[in-house]
Amino acid sequence: MMNNKYINKTLLLAFSCCIMLFTTSCDEFDDKGEDIPNRPYVLALGITTGTTTAYYIVTTDDLMSGTINAVNKGIEQNGFHDYEQGNQTIFCVGGLGVTNATGVVRGTDGLLYEKDQFSFDESLRLFSQIDNQSMLGMEIPDNAESGDMITFYEVDIDGISISKRTSTPIAPISSLEWPSPTGLCRSGDNIYMTYFHMNPKDYETKYTDTAYVAVYSYPDMTFKKLMKDTRTGPAGSWYAHNGLFKDETGNVYIMSNSSIANGFSQATKTAAFLRIPEGTTEFDDYYFDFEAKSGGLKPIHIKYIGDDLLFAEVSTIKNMTAKEHRWKDNDLKCCIIDLKNQTVTDIKEIPVHNGNGGRRFAVLVDDGYVYVPITENSGRTFIYKVDPKTATAEKGAGVLTNFVAGFFKVK
Repeated sequence: MMNNKYINKTLLLAFSCCIMLFTTSCDEFDDKGEDIPNRPYVLALGITTGTTTAYYIVTTDDLMSGTINAVNKGIEQNGFHDYEQGNQTIFCVGGLGVTNATGVVRGTDGLLYEKDQFSFDESLRLFSQIDNQSMLGMEIPDNAESGDMITFYEVDIDGISISKRTSTPIAPISSLEWPSPTGLCRSGDNIYMTYFHMNPKDYETKYTDTAYVAVYSYPDMTFKKLMKDTRTGPAGSWYAHNGLFKDETGNVYIMSNSSIANGFSQATKTAAFLRIPEGTTEFDDYYFDFEAKSGGLKPIHIKYIGDDLLFAEVSTIKNMTAKEHRWKDNDLKCCIIDLKNQTVTDIKEIPVHNGNGGRRFAVLVDDGYVYVPITENSGRTFIYKVDPKTATAEKGAGVLTNFVAGFFKVK
């Protein structure tokens, strides 16, 4: 179980940007399920009242008009949750002390239902799809006093159950400070896990001059190699699931920002992207100095959308200080990042805004477009439809929520 200080720090990161959009009691948001079948778009809405947050899974067939809400509908889920899709199943994974996981699937009647529930030993730090059959989850103790083993869980997507669990020593990735994992993916027979070093007592990050990637062999999950690169700092940031991603050819890209807005106490290297060729354990010579191309800014949240393009929220704050900006996740603009041409293009139609408060970047890529919920300075949340080819956006439906924790399409 995590201690209260750890929970409070995580809640600060997760909800620091959430503001109350309405005074409606949670009692008015009833768990009545869905009454209209086959609506393809699924959103997990985080509704906060006081210090309590409940999640409601709702559906819609229209992202560009009207208001999406959970009033008298939706599947209610109490306790902190993280959401990730595997094929046509949405996995609702507990966090901050919640250890259970539930699958949400579409029934033969076209409605969504919770199906099967399973539990991990502790709250997961990472959870990602690694192939057409499996998800992979990872848990790690809070500190050295709590244990010295990482546990990997392979989850059968169709069976919505744990099919395998493997434990492996945390060493050697704990040689400097305690490792804080930031991303997980598979390429070839390797599992890549990005992480950075953070002191578990005071949350300081003293080691920000190297990118670290731990490589494990798949499927036995034994430690294979510790990859390091000093061209940039650590990959990813705390609880943002943004350390790495894989393109269509299997190449793995590493994103480093050392962003104080995402919890780092210092930044000593420029924000940049690196690349690991498919299935290998060496970085190649690819180096994309993001700060040089963006005028000194840092990418905060990223989503790979295909064809060498990323949709991203980028901080507009230069020269961040830990005293003023740490954990804030504020003043973000949306951009299209071209990994091949190494360009950054602003999406001018989307206003500068604060992060939406979820652990994962709730973005949907559908039929060549990107849909993203943005909470504007007015406190109201809207869906924006982005054309990545032209880096333009159109404002769509409103969303009655404090934040969107997950955004998917289920056939």
